[in-house]
Amino acid sequence: MKTQVRYIHFYITLLVLFIMCFSSCNKNPEGWQYPDMSKVPPGPLGDSIKYGKELISKTPLHIGPEVSDITKRYSGNNLACENCHIDAGTRPNALGFVGVYLIYPEYDSRVDSNISIQQRINECMQRSMNGRSMPLDSYEMRCVTLYYKWISSEVVPQIARWYDGLPRLKYLSRAADTTNGRNVYRNKCMTCHAENGAGGYVNGKPKDGFDIPAIWGNDTYNNGAGMYRLITSAQFIKAKMPFLNADLSDEEAWDVAAYINSMPHPQKQGLEKDFPNLTKKPIDCPYPPYNDTISQFQHKYGPYEVK
Repeated sequence: MKTQVRYIHFYITLLVLFIMCFSSCNKNPEGWQYPDMSKVPPGPLGDSIKYGKELISKTPLHIGPEVSDITKRYSGNNLACENCHIDAGTRPNALGFVGVYLIYPEYDSRVDSNISIQQRINECMQRSMNGRSMPLDSYEMRCVTLYYKWISSEVVPQIARWYDGLPRLKYLSRAADTTNGRNVYRNKCMTCHAENGAGGYVNGKPKDGFDIPAIWGNDTYNNGAGMYRLITSAQFIKAKMPFLNADLSDEEAWDVAAYINSMPHPQKQGLEKDFPNLTKKPIDCPYPPYNDTISQFQHKYGPYEVK
């Protein structure tokens, strides 16, 4: 039996390597596949899947801070989930959702225990969306979860693991420089995101959501969000910014990420309770407590190759 298991693992590894090599010249990696929304079945199930995508693509229109039904105001800012999870989570190497449904329940170091996919969604609601949790039995939560399940129904699970996140970025040997970052921002980011980082609203109305998302100020992610951590932010910027024309150097990505997160963001209370097992706390977590002798400044800005 053990021999058979080893052979199965061996052939799965070969399959994954073959798929990755075969797809290296394609826009999307082979195996990163998901059903087209035109194939969604009719009826209540299909309606729920479609609404789940709508909630991700046009979040503020349905659960934003200005919707008419105050009981549905789950998001505390006017960002859309799609601002970070590009193309409603279907683009590889961009915090994708394809295959995510398959890996939960999964360990989450933020709470030092396994969590469900619904709990993970609510972490984003409280942090990236600067809002509150959706009830686990709510129609909105059910729809988002069904959308996750739908777009995970055709993917090769091992491929999803490879491409759901962000490409790694080599650490700097110095702290990220916010002064350099400000210059990068002015030269390559300000045209879209505005001088004050406020982005731009669709039709000029906050309730309609962002055409270009705010990246600091009152209407964006809070200081407990993953994007407020330097490594995540720099990797995202390097991979995707400027949008559709990513051309920043590694150093520019690190520095402009540091600059953006040095600017004012909403403040989440109770962050000292995050990562109760401090040995699991990410090196770039910008808020204490810590179990090492590194300064809070170094945790926020690096360098991270501690000698």
